Amino acid sequence: MQVPNPTPPAEPLRAARAQFHPLLRVGLYLLIFWLIQAGVAAGVAGISFLLGGGQLGPDSFLASREAILAVFVLAVLPVVGVTRIFVRLLDRRRLASLGVRWPAGGWRAAVRELVTISLGSGALLAGWLLLLVALPARHAALHLGGLSGDLATGRPWWPLPRILLFPVLLALFLIQAGIEELVVRGYVYHALRERWRAGAAALVSSLLFSLLHAANPELNAVALVNIVLAGLILAALVERSGSLWGATAAHGVWNFAVACLASLPVSGFSLFHLLNASVTGDPQLTGGGFGPEGSLALTALALPLAAGLWWRIAQNRGRPLKDAALSVAEDGAPARSSGGGAVRFLQ
Repeated sequence: MQVPNPTPPAEPLRAARAQFHPLLRVGLYLLIFWLIQAGVAAGVAGISFLLGGGQLGPDSFLASREAILAVFVLAVLPVVGVTRIFVRLLDRRRLASLGVRWPAGGWRAAVRELVTISLGSGALLAGWLLLLVALPARHAALHLGGLSGDLATGRPWWPLPRILLFPVLLALFLIQAGIEELVVRGYVYHALRERWRAGAAALVSSLLFSLLHAANPELNAVALVNIVLAGLILAALVERSGSLWGATAAHGVWNFAVACLASLPVSGFSLFHLLNASVTGDPQLTGGGFGPEGSLALTALALPLAAGLWWRIAQNRGRPLKDAALSVAEDGAPARSSGGGAVRFLQ
């Protein structure tokens, strides 16, 4: 059964008795998050060193390109723990008020959202591919050479049928996306939302999101712009639904679709993939080694999408916006609001 939208307090939503300025809390929170990621990455490298007897074993999971996703999995507990401490002691709100809950409508709405957002992510990727195909070959060209060698050789550390690695990677991408969404669209966005309107909070949190990718390989100026646009799109999903669920699904499914299905680099990284695919031409149009996120063709699609989502939010100003409506108890029951580098990241 659908849950009716409650009437929200006036914008901007403020946390009750929050300690310190939001920017100070955000800066400290991101510093601790970076230290957690750096510590986990150093721990993984240390284990690899010890297990390899001083050398990184080439056939081990820890030496593989997919191991970057393990850093996010291992960081889940410390990141959630730190977020809980910040929210309880400094923000004086509940963890679920950051969007750590089902969207309005419960799990049935979550399933519908997962399907529609997954289709939307696929449509965006398909639109980008069609744009490349439509460009003259001297500017951009897509090359397909059948199934990838990964399907033939697999990974030495993977004991099961190779095809089963795809759902595992999808799950890992969703975990990675969930961590980044908790940090950026969860804590950072909602902390800034205490003092600023939604659009300003979304823009600043998206700029910080792009900076978290500054150490990624093959990064370029177009990629930074596209990461900001991606952040604005994801923040719009959170602003409209009050939940991190849709943003996490869009983020994780996009990364999986690019890296494993379209078989192109995602945020500068190449992983186990389905096809023998490559893109040649002007790196500013194709994204080069960074992948679609570094492409002006994606900018042409993402810019109107972000503008359209935020235009609709602006049109609804003064009407219910679900994330501003409630501070949700951690058990999922609604509670009335108080009123009105060394570490590299996948996008």
